[in-house]
Amino acid sequence: MTRWQTSTGNDSSRQATTAKILVASVLAGMLAGVAGHAEATILTFDQARSATGSTVIPTQAGSAVPQDYGDRVSGTTMAVPGGEFTYGDGGEGFTPNVVVDYFSGNNVSLWTIQYGDLTNVMFASQGSNVMNVRLTADPGFEVLLYEFDIAGWPESDYTINGVTVTSGSTTLFSQSNVPVEGNATGPRHTSFDFANPLSGLELLIGIDFANIAFGQQDNIGIDNIRFAQNPPPASEPLGIPEPGSFAIFGMGLALLGLMRRRPRHGRPLDRGWSSVKRGRSD
Repeated sequence: MTRWQTSTGNDSSRQATTAKILVASVLAGMLAGVAGHAEATILTFDQARSATGSTVIPTQAGSAVPQDYGDRVSGTTMAVPGGEFTYGDGGEGFTPNVVVDYFSGNNVSLWTIQYGDLTNVMFASQGSNVMNVRLTADPGFEVLLYEFDIAGWPESDYTINGVTVTSGSTTLFSQSNVPVEGNATGPRHTSFDFANPLSGLELLIGIDFANIAFGQQDNIGIDNIRFAQNPPPASEPLGIPEPGSFAIFGMGLALLGLMRRRPRHGRPLDRGWSSVKRGRSD
């Protein structure tokens, strides 16, 4: 092979490789864009309603839990009667097709600090043996539970009977003799993190503390409940790029096709492409 032929072949290989890198970069950008639009509902309990129930206010120690907090969430800020509720932002899609209920053997309330390092938590009032959070999806949807935290007040550790997550009569998760962290030496709270989310038409989180001493039932708090729905909201379909990404991707493919078809110095560039492919398979 002459020096000229060798140079042309190398140029072709370099150009073909460059085109493939361009297409790969565009694909990576598209995937990053999709991930950037994904969100999740996280219950942070940062708002309550005033004593009259007419105005949304920042959570105060002893506030009642608003029973519409967490219902049909479609963004980090939601307008509701009396003001706005806010939510944490995770990575699995908001939940406009899920409603949430909070209950115990007595009332459930909110507190601000000293449940370990958690801020603004829900707890069950005195006389309760269990605290529950129920997530219910609309027909045709299911709830996905990813995570929640519990901690002890006042910055104290406890061991409670158990924590469960059920869907109807099916137990999806169960742990007995659960350490509830909270004291200053750390860890400051106990996390339940499900790498493979628990799913069902309805999920019930149960915190059983019937074993702790009378007068301490309100010392167990829950926070940062992170969940999603399946299928995700239609307004944010996961895995579908925005129109601009399709346009850029099309340009990359067009460039790649042009480079393969356009002859140079009497020699088609697709030979250079073929040589690259053969070199990779050897």
